[in-house]
Amino acid sequence: MMKRSFLFLLPALIWTSCNEPEPVSRCVLDRVEVLSVDPDYFDDTLDEGLPDLFVELRNAATQAVLYTTGVAQEAAVPVTLDFVAVNIELADFQTDYEFTVFDEDEFTTQDFIALGLPFKVEDHVDAERAEVDLTDGSTTIRVHLIWY
Repeated sequence: MMKRSFLFLLPALIWTSCNEPEPVSRCVLDRVEVLSVDPDYFDDTLDEGLPDLFVELRNAATQAVLYTTGVAQEAAVPVTLDFVAVNIELADFQTDYEFTVFDEDEFTTQDFIALGLPFKVEDHVDAERAEVDLTDGSTTIRVHLIWY
């Protein structure tokens, strides 16, 4: 009888242990959407049309550029910029990062549209949000996240 009970309980024990979620150990920055930009951002005197948008991810402490998106030419917002699966590992969840939004100018220097939008993975890991909006009050970006 005990053997039979064990045979019935074994699949239940295996099934329950398979359903326990693995702890999150990696956050992938999949893409960034620029939802709005400050219409009065510093712009060079030459009129170059709509901004040619790109975004950089930096380490806030060192200002080292970790990733730069491609450029969306003559971008009318909202615009999506691919981050080609930037991975942030568990050891770096407490690191302060910044997103900077630029207008790439052809004839003059690059313009800052939004400088230093703060981001820390640790602030979002509990909710495992798929999207996080960051804003400075004038420019808003949406960061799309994948959790592993």
